[in-house]
Amino acid sequence: MSLLTSPGIILSPSASKVPTGQNYLGSDDFDFANQYLPETEKKIFQRFGSQDVTGMLKLLGKEKSFASDKLLWKEEARLRQLSEGVTRASNVFTTAENHNYRVNETIVVRNLDGSAVRQGKITAVTDTTFTALCGHASGWTAIGTADIVVFVDSNEFGKDTKGFTESLDTKFESFEQSPVIIKEMVKESGSNLAQITWLEVSNEAGQTGYVWYFKNFADTEKRFLNAMESKLIRGRRWAGDLLVAGNEGTEGLFEIAEQGNVFAGQISDLNDVDELCERMDAQGGISNNYLYGTTSFNAAIDDFLQAENVTGLSWGAFDNNEKMALNLEFKGFQRSGYEFSKSRWRMLTEPTSEGSMIGASKIHAVMIPSGSKTLRDQVNGGTTTEPMLQVRYRAYGKENRKMKMVPRSFEQGTTDGQDRIIVDFLSERMLQGVARNNFVLFRG
Repeated sequence: MSLLTSPGIILSPSASKVPTGQNYLGSDDFDFANQYLPETEKKIFQRFGSQDVTGMLKLLGKEKSFASDKLLWKEEARLRQLSEGVTRASNVFTTAENHNYRVNETIVVRNLDGSAVRQGKITAVTDTTFTALCGHASGWTAIGTADIVVFVDSNEFGKDTKGFTESLDTKFESFEQSPVIIKEMVKESGSNLAQITWLEVSNEAGQTGYVWYFKNFADTEKRFLNAMESKLIRGRRWAGDLLVAGNEGTEGLFEIAEQGNVFAGQISDLNDVDELCERMDAQGGISNNYLYGTTSFNAAIDDFLQAENVTGLSWGAFDNNEKMALNLEFKGFQRSGYEFSKSRWRMLTEPTSEGSMIGASKIHAVMIPSGSKTLRDQVNGGTTTEPMLQVRYRAYGKENRKMKMVPRSFEQGTTDGQDRIIVDFLSERMLQGVARNNFVLFRG
């Protein structure tokens, strides 16, 4: 067998052993320290593991820059209109909001529990009312006068009559998302800098030089990465006092999924899977979906899959490569034409944060649909195709705020004359979730 290509170094090594932000060996470069510097891990026993809760968003691998204070987009609404909470007085129906029904359209009408269904034809309309004649001998009586559900099924015209006088325009729903600025800092005395571990490396461009690694800096960076991921997962659009004080916040994954579908509890049997499939049928019907859940969530699925002998995946989401899926710790199953790839998610089990939640507030998993959707640019016009979920970071020209590490003078100390260095971490980012009606939050 041939030797595999060694992982490359993305950062720029320096000709001399001077620590800078450009030659710092960070987590984005790859796990170089664990591979080549085992002594750094031997000195401090990590009794709680790596304590790193990042990874899910990086695994998705979908990131894109933007340049404004807000991201605005529009998504196409449903082509058909369904009216709920309709009231009736004789042949006149009143909707809770403006409708787009037209004269000569035929409608299907039912009561709240579905025990009575009638059909009819619209003869007159206003903004919030329509008059319809019933096509059943018994009339509208059986459907009651309140909590009525109505939808248009077709239309019907008589001989030698005019057609519609009004067309139906495609409706769009507007969405917006705002970035947040996340910061962290680390300071260290000049004396401790003597403990920096230096490595002589060559990067992918063939440049040879030195990069540095320092345990305290690495731990701070890990805290910063955890904070970035947590904000994009748990972030909320602020209201109340925080909003009044000028804090806008940002929608995280939980809030995005909550606006889609909420599943009470965990998936424990095929009935739960079938219920989920039926809900997806009523939404976008996205065939490939990712389930990120707790250990118990994954175990419950494994138990009933084994008991029911449910068929495995074709692994289409992983280019039909089962080995690739398993290497990424994904397993899955098929049901009713849908594919579900599942993986354990460390963030939901971390005992110092989400893992401490119980009862109705406990989040067991999030389902993220795969694929992309066509959106309308609300600012510039036109359409664009975007993934269902992606990280958006602020960047324009030479200013890239995806993740900045800014040292305050390694060689001369700080401006206050103290013998120390300070390094600031900064990121300006947000999460964009489109077609959120296809997301599912498993909670409670």
